[in-house]
Amino acid sequence: MITRELELLRPSTTAEAVALLAERGEDITVLAGGMSLLPMMNLGIVQPDVVMSLNHVTDLAAVTDGDGLRIGAMVRHKEVETNPLVSTHAPMLAEAAAKIGDVQVRNRGTLAGSICHADPACDYSPVIVAAGAEVELCSLGATRRLPADEFLIDLMFTARQPDELVTAIIVPSQPDGAGSAYVRFARVEGSFAIVNAAALIEPGFASTRVAIGGVGPIPVLVDASDAFANGPGPAAFEELNARSYDAAVYASSDIHSDAEYRRHMAGVFARRAVQQAIATM
Repeated sequence: MITRELELLRPSTTAEAVALLAERGEDITVLAGGMSLLPMMNLGIVQPDVVMSLNHVTDLAAVTDGDGLRIGAMVRHKEVETNPLVSTHAPMLAEAAAKIGDVQVRNRGTLAGSICHADPACDYSPVIVAAGAEVELCSLGATRRLPADEFLIDLMFTARQPDELVTAIIVPSQPDGAGSAYVRFARVEGSFAIVNAAALIEPGFASTRVAIGGVGPIPVLVDASDAFANGPGPAAFEELNARSYDAAVYASSDIHSDAEYRRHMAGVFARRAVQQAIATM
C-alpha cells in the first residue's frame, strides 16, 4: 500500500501537461491508466514524489485514420480491442488488446502506458515493432516520432526524455490483401506472456516479418521475406524456426521458464503467428 505523501498534478490539456514536464520533468512520474504504475507504487518498487495524471486530458483519447492509424496516449485497451478503425487497419493490435489482463485492466489501462512501461512481456510491443509503428513524443515547442524498435531501448527503459510526453502511437494501415496475426503463450488466461509473437505478411509474400517478445529485454524482429519469397513451405518454416531461435539469444530464465525453453518457444510461436497470418490473407 502507498503510505507516503505525494503531489498529484492533473492537467486538462496536452499543452498544460507538456508545460509541466518542461518545468519539472525530472521530478514527475506520468500516470495514464495506472495498471502498471500503481502496483509498483503499492509494492514500494517506485516511490515518486510527484505524479502527473493524464486522465483529464481528453484530447489524447481519440483514434483517428489519416496519416496511418493514430491512437492517442489515453486510448484504453478496450477501445483498441473494439474500435472499428483498429480492427480494419491494424487487426493484430486489436487481437493483442483482447488478450491483456482482465476486463477491469482492459477498461482502465492504455496502449501508451503499456508501451512506456516497457515490460518484456508486453502484449503490444511485438505488434508495434512488426507493424513498423512510430511513437510520437511532444516537448515544449517540438514534436518527434521514433520507430517503435528505437523507442524501446531495454528492460523497462525507453527513449522518452523527462521533458517529453508520449502523445500517440501511429500505426501504418495494413495493405489490402496482407495478413497479420498475434499469438501468445501464457500459463493462464490474463497472465503475462512467457513468449508472444506478431506476424505481418504483405500481399504476394513481398515481405514476411515476425516480432517476438519475452525472449529478451525488447522484442526481436525476424525478417523471413527471402525464405517465404516463393510462398510457404516446409523449408521456409524451418528457416523461420532457426532464425527465431538465433534471434532469441538474449532470452533469460525466471520462475516461469528457463532461457533454452524460451528460445525453443520463439520458433514455435513465430511459426504459429505466420500460419495464422497466412490464413487471414
